[in-house]
This record gives sequence, structure tokens and C-alpha cells, in this order.
Amino acid sequence: MKRVLVTGGTGFLGSTMVGKLLDNHDVEYVVVPTTNIKSKTSLDLADISADKLHLITGDVRDYDFVQRLFNEYEFDTIFHLGALSEVRKCQSNAKLAYDTNIGGTVNILETAKMSGGISAIVVSSSDKAYGRCRLPYTEDDPLDGKGIYEASKSCQDLVARSYFYNYDMPVVVTRCSNLYGGTDMNFSRIIPNTIRSVFNGKSPLIWTGAENFIREFLHVDDAANAYISIAENISAAKGNAYNIGSGEKITIGKLVEKILEKMPTDVEIEYRERTFPEINNQYLDSSKIKNDIGWEAKIDLDEGLSMAIEKYGQVFGVKKNG
Repeated sequence: MKRVLVTGGTGFLGSTMVGKLLDNHDVEYVVVPTTNIKSKTSLDLADISADKLHLITGDVRDYDFVQRLFNEYEFDTIFHLGALSEVRKCQSNAKLAYDTNIGGTVNILETAKMSGGISAIVVSSSDKAYGRCRLPYTEDDPLDGKGIYEASKSCQDLVARSYFYNYDMPVVVTRCSNLYGGTDMNFSRIIPNTIRSVFNGKSPLIWTGAENFIREFLHVDDAANAYISIAENISAAKGNAYNIGSGEKITIGKLVEKILEKMPTDVEIEYRERTFPEINNQYLDSSKIKNDIGWEAKIDLDEGLSMAIEKYGQVFGVKKNG
């Protein structure tokens, strides 16, 4: 793993992974295509050694751009994380969701097939690809996404693995549970939204009825380590799909209460009517990845939330007590 492409590398998980690759692995370069090179995360990445990090303006939906990228660089490892991942945005713009999540994946895989010389391709799907099947989700369960985001991930997942089955490409698909951590600036998500609200003295928001939804949350550091471990163990992993989760289940209501307990506050939870479809309960059986390559989550939810609160406190300029 010397010459690495990370699509979505300015995003939450992607920027975490890029940092780990550059800090802890002997890479020659990491190439990160981005549509907004001046985004907050991009600026954070721009502080890293420029000789190894190459930020390139472009969009994975543009097949000509992807081909030019592969002509300019010789990659041996690809992490394809680029996606439209906000459920509400996908629901309101199905074409953009499908063009990005399915079409962008085809562009990367088709160009990689023609390029050759690539030893590992890790494609980021989602636990949402399962839709509403039995719990916990296992890798043998059918992919049955009904909502726009869910369906885009079901299709992306099948497309990615078809390149292994038909062309013997070293593809692995990952299906992560909900990620969190103090560098997530998507405040439509429950954990960063709750923490920011409390820091601002405002009530955290829960959609009516969602307080009883069961979810599984995985710290972004654990997720990034899982992806890298897959690439490093590609001979054992290729052709597989892997669930990647923490093994900890919690309701949304209990999650918000846990955050409030860690942040002394008098604010109360606000409930609001939900205007978009969402799966009620989701959690994973992640035993397969542990059995195949030895990965398992290291950061439990209690520790991870404390880490996230401290990090967001730095972002919002909140001073520690004492």
C-alpha cells in the first residue's frame, strides 16, 4: 500500500483515514479528489505534508475526470468512500444520489479495471443497504433498500462485488454502522447535532417516535482502522462484504440522555415530526471481519462520546472546567 486513492477523502471518515495513512503508513502519496478544495475538512488536510497528499479538483461522477486521474497516477490501493450520504438530500434528489453513489462507483471500478496493477479496492457501502430485514444484519442477508439512499447503497454494493465475480478484481465491500467522532461536521446527524445544541444552550432535537429506534454507533477511528486492515489483508478479504460495527446497541433516546449526562445542562429534548422515511432499528453482526482478518472495535460508546465532546468543545471554543 504505497500509492493510494481515497475518494471522499475530505469527508468525515475519509479525512480520518487519510490522516492515518500519512501518519502511520509508509505511503508514497495519497490522492484525494474533491469538488470543494476549500471546504473545512480540505483545509485541515491541506496542512499535512504536501509532497505526499495530493488534493485534486474533480468529481467521481465525471468519467473523463476519473480516467485522467488514473492516467496521471499509478494506484495500488483504492478506498472508494465518495458518496451522497445524507438521507434527506438523497430523498429529495434521487438522480443526484444514484449518479453519485452508483454511477461514481462504476466510474472508479471500470477505470481501475482498465488500469490494472491495483492490489486492493475497498468500497464503502452502508448498513442501510440491508433495508428492513431481520436483525442483527449478517453479510448473508439480502440487500433490500427501499428509500432512495438505501436503494443506492444496495445497488452500489451489488455493482462493486460484480467486478470481483466477473473480472476477479480485488474488491471488498464494507457495511458500517453509524459513525461518530469529534471531526464530524454534519450536524444533521444525531450525535454532533446534540452536542452542538447543548454547547449553544439549545434543546437537542429528536424526531417524534425515533427515541425508541435502536442503532449501533462506531467511532470513526475504529472504522478507519478497519478499512486499512482490510487493504492490508486483501488476500483473505477480497470478494467479501464485511459488516463493521461496535457491537453496542442503544436507542436514540438513551443515546441523547447519555450525552446530556456527560454535559451539565438544563436543556430539555425537543421532539419534532419526521418528514422523511427512516428504518426503525439497525444493528450488525460483525463477527465475520473478526474471524477473517482479526479486526474488532476498540473504542466503546462511553469513551467515544467523551472523546467527541472534548473535540467539539475545542471546535466551538469551549473552555474546560478547572
